[in-house]
Parts: sequence; structure tokens; C-alpha cells
Amino acid sequence: MARKHKHPEHVNHERWLVSYADFITLLFATFTALYALSKSDAAKAQAVAEGMREAFGTGTPQMMTMEAPENIGLPSKQFKKAPGQTDERTKPKKKAGKQEFEKIKDELERMLMTKGALNKVQIDIQERGLRVSMKEGGFFESGKAEVKPEAYSILSELAAKLIKYNNQLRVEGHTDNVPMRSRTFPSNWELSSARATNVTRVLTEKFGVPADKMSATGFGEHRPVFPNDSESGRSRNRRVDLVILSAGAEGGEPKILEKHSFSDGGESHSDGGPAPEADIQEGPGAEAAPSSELPASDPGDGL
Repeated sequence: MARKHKHPEHVNHERWLVSYADFITLLFATFTALYALSKSDAAKAQAVAEGMREAFGTGTPQMMTMEAPENIGLPSKQFKKAPGQTDERTKPKKKAGKQEFEKIKDELERMLMTKGALNKVQIDIQERGLRVSMKEGGFFESGKAEVKPEAYSILSELAAKLIKYNNQLRVEGHTDNVPMRSRTFPSNWELSSARATNVTRVLTEKFGVPADKMSATGFGEHRPVFPNDSESGRSRNRRVDLVILSAGAEGGEPKILEKHSFSDGGESHSDGGPAPEADIQEGPGAEAAPSSELPASDPGDGL
């Protein structure tokens, strides 16, 4: 009888796939844990931990308990000052003049060049001060007034320059002459005013520019810098200008009343005088104040 020949055992060359699969699983678990740690939601972190326990079939709830830290994410704006370091907001302020305007302009232009944003902002020095003109495309969506989050980095750098000086700041909204008719903005007046107000709020509430230095206004389409007869001209007119007012231009701004200007006995006025009393007398002997209303006509009078 012929002896059966044994077939040679087949060598498995794909054993590496087992180790590779284990490596990929561990890598996935590592990044899942890192993602969970980056979130401050403890419930989600606990759910991820339980999912990992079920997937690997190991450990007990006591062994795998994960607690997410409270504050992990973007760094806070608040920081501890080193000994001898002074916060810019508490340093004595001075008025910026032409020389300071030139310095601010150069620093901002270098910053914009670094960020590749020179086409989004135009800076020039005028008689009334330094004007930083922010074009619509870099800061707002068309027809909307909310400041784009990606524009915050530019506004943050701008705020760092503004808080060093004591000049008054004006934020002016402008549009093109295309009519705006929406439920939120019935006309260009509302849109331009809302954009100026939102830029002002970002600078004061997020980046610490003193609110008493700022004012916001909207000009609608009535202060164009280019003719509105082309798309290029209209796009340049859709802007928000921030003006660091010169000392001469500040003369026309409303004055800020100090706290001691207000008396406890009633309202105070900018001229320092007492509030005018109403010319009203009471009592039986009081004379009636003259009326501006026309006397009623007699039915018998003719026209």
C-alpha cells in the first residue's frame, strides 16, 4: 500500500496583522482618552471610560474611574503678573499724538502682514486722528452684524495698542447704497449701527478696552469713500472704521462727568448748575400756567 505523503504545513505570513490590530486598538484608546481629558464634561468622560471597559472587557468601575479636570482648554486671559510687572490697564495713560499714531500704524501693519490680513484692514492718519478701517469681508458676513470669530485675533492685537493711551475712540459703521430690507435690519442705518456696536462690545467686553473711552455710531450709506457705481467701490464702502481721535478732534466729543459731579440731593448737570424747577404752582391762589393750546372755537364762529 502506498504511504500517504504529508503536505508541508502552510506558513502564515500574515501573523503581523494581529500585532498591528492590537497597536491600532491601543492607539485609538489613547487618543480617545486624550480627547476625553480635553473636555470639562465629567458625564461624557465617564461614558467614554465605561465604553472602554466594555470594549476591552477588563477592570472594574473602581479601577477605570476617570475624572475630567475642570479647566482644560484655551488659556485664560487672566494671568499672574511677575514681580515688578505692571498691567497695561493700570499704567498711567497719555494722549497719543502724531508721533504715536505713526508708531501704532507701523506696528499694526507689521502685525497684519504676519497674519496675512493686509487686504482686510486699511490704516491711515487723518486730521482727526488714526483711522483703522475694517472691511466687511474680513469681519462680517454679508448682511449680518455679528463679528466673525476669526477676526478676534486682529481685534485683540488692536485692543492691546488702544489701552496704552487715553484718547477717545469712535467706532463708525458704513454700508454701500444697496437698500437693506430685512426683519432684523429694515435699512442700512440699523445694519451700520449694529456692526459698530458689536465691534465696540468685542473690544470692551472681551479685550478690556475701557468702555468710557468708546462711542459707536452708524452712518448707513451716507459717508462713502468710493463711488457706489461699481462692485469694487461698494465693497470698499462696506466697512467699520475705528478712529483714535486726536486731541483737537476730542474737543467736539461729549465730556465724561466724574463721580463727584453728581450730588446726593438730585440730578446734576454738565454746566454745574442746579436742575431747573418746574414752573408749576399749587394751591387755591395759584395762577394757571399759560397754555400753548389754541382756544376752542365758538360753534357760532364762521371760518
